This record gives sequence, C-alpha cells and structure tokens, in this order.
Amino acid sequence: MLPAMARTRFTVRTLVPILGIAVLVLGGISLWLVVSGAPRPSREEPVRMAERQIREQRGADWEVRYVEDGSGPVLCGYAAPRNRGGTTHEPVAFISRLGRVLFADEPLPTEFRDLRQRYCPAFARNPVSPVP
Repeated sequence: MLPAMARTRFTVRTLVPILGIAVLVLGGISLWLVVSGAPRPSREEPVRMAERQIREQRGADWEVRYVEDGSGPVLCGYAAPRNRGGTTHEPVAFISRLGRVLFADEPLPTEFRDLRQRYCPAFARNPVSPVP
C-alpha cells in the first residue's frame, strides 16, 4: 500500500489554477509572437489560388483564360479546358474567393449573379456602343 502522500488526487480545486496558468502562458506566447513580428505563412497569390481551385473542381486540363481583380482577394474571370486536337471549348465565367470558386454554369445562377454584382460589378458586361 502506498503512503497517503504518494496518492495525489486531482480535484477541481487543484485543476482550475493549473489550467488558468496554462491559458495565461499560452496567451502570453501568442501575444509575443504577434508583437515580435514572427514570420507568417505567405498568402497564396489570387491568380494561383484561382488556378488551383479550378483544377480541383474541374480537372487538371482546365486553365484560366482571362482574369480581372475584384474587391478584396476576389478574382473574376473565364476558364476552359485546354484546346487539344483543334477542339475549342466555350469558356465559363468564374468567381474565385478564399476557400471557394463558383462557376456561372453551376445550378446556383442567383448566387453567381449576386457575387458578381458584389465583388466584380463591371465584369462580363458589354460596353455601351457609341451613338452615331
């Protein structure tokens, strides 16, 4: 049988201060990293992000054909499969945001239109022809 000193039991009274100290230490380390300017992971360029998203959704043979900057880290543009063997494909409009790409031919036309209006209001509009 073990002596009473060796059998230490953790109770809520002893555990709460230990957890409180751990939270303060981790918070202090986090604050020090933010203030000291520790290197942050580099953000992916918007064009590279759009290319990656399009290939993940549509396949490796798709490529970005045209792109315009939207507001924030948003890109609007056109993508299509690569032309092979003389076959041309009609480009599809897309909106690339952080974490998601949305295509014009998906079954969410209202969402695509709303996002285009919000992030790229001048995108995919025909210019007004001059009056003679």
